[in-house]
Amino acid sequence: MGDLVKAILLLTFPAIVFVGGAYIMSNLSGRERVIRHLRDRLNPKDAKPLNQRLAGYDVEGVSRHWGALDTNARTIEQRFLEMDVVFPFLYGAALASALLFAWGALGRPFHPMWLLTPIAITIVADWIENLVHMKQLKVYAESGKGGLEAGWIQIASTATIMKLVCFFSTSLLLLYLTAWMMVRALSSPS
Repeated sequence: MGDLVKAILLLTFPAIVFVGGAYIMSNLSGRERVIRHLRDRLNPKDAKPLNQRLAGYDVEGVSRHWGALDTNARTIEQRFLEMDVVFPFLYGAALASALLFAWGALGRPFHPMWLLTPIAITIVADWIENLVHMKQLKVYAESGKGGLEAGWIQIASTATIMKLVCFFSTSLLLLYLTAWMMVRALSSPS
């Protein structure tokens, strides 16, 4: 039963780090005000945070999104983006630790790069997304929609999609490895 408990802990550890980190960043930055602003002023598609849009976004979508924010809300969003540059280290380390532990517990059935590569892509994509958003939000605050650069918005959008796909793939891989651990634990003689 010890392996069963380990498998459950391996699933919950990254989830706690991710949800807890997002909650702390949101509270420290005051981002709830931004979310409220967006929810009150936009349709659900445009109100969804840019960093959560699996289908990506373009200049028009970014302009509608940031255009719904007043100066104070844009400042809050900028502060959140600055904090979010550090966050990939935290959730990436939590995911990597859990995956490597499960991989080791299963007898190292394949090369560890299969575990670490999607995490590295997720982290780099998250950084790109955040750095571009920080720069483009400043440009938007100064020049409005006309200042937004379509090429950079496309790069951020692609990074967002890659980040989400790799993050979900890595999470599914962790789910698979921990399920494998549980099956082994339940089928092994006591």
